[in-house]
Amino acid sequence: MSMFREHYIGGLVAYTLFFVLSLGASLFAQVAMQVPLDRNPTVSINPWNVGACFVIAVLSGLWPDVDIKSRGQQIFYRIFLIFSAILILRKQYLQSAILGIFAMLPLLGKHRGWTHSRLTMLLLPAVFLVLPFYFENAAVNLDSLNSVENMNLIRSGLPFYTASLIGYATHLHLDGILLNSRRAQGRTARSR
Repeated sequence: MSMFREHYIGGLVAYTLFFVLSLGASLFAQVAMQVPLDRNPTVSINPWNVGACFVIAVLSGLWPDVDIKSRGQQIFYRIFLIFSAILILRKQYLQSAILGIFAMLPLLGKHRGWTHSRLTMLLLPAVFLVLPFYFENAAVNLDSLNSVENMNLIRSGLPFYTASLIGYATHLHLDGILLNSRRAQGRTARSR
């Protein structure tokens, strides 16, 4: 199986397993203890959000290889181009410039550099925790960082963060980086 196929299937399978187990636990808690179904902040029950989480998990499983010529790189740069064109048409030049700078960052490092680090696996998906503040045009309440408003906005991004983290972690695991799997490291060395 090619590494591209292995990574997108890995992200899909890992997130599907998480989603089913997490939703099952939420359903059990609702039936057994009358806990509201939306109490679990890591899984959305909105069908659009569920679909978006699956797409994010698959794309995050492909993201670390954006630093080399790969199918993942082709997918992401097409997405970047589409978003940049939309931002320019909407006269949001600053956002388009920021997206352009972000898109260039992986090309500045070496393969298996910062895009394959555990720290990046934790920090890059945090974009999904910040985006609700941008889309809701809300300012962070600096007087009380754990205010109800801040926590609600962060909670709305948590399912997407979780999906991205799972997809990213799956990629690193399949490359033998996350848990230092000897089998995965050997497979990666043979495929070079």
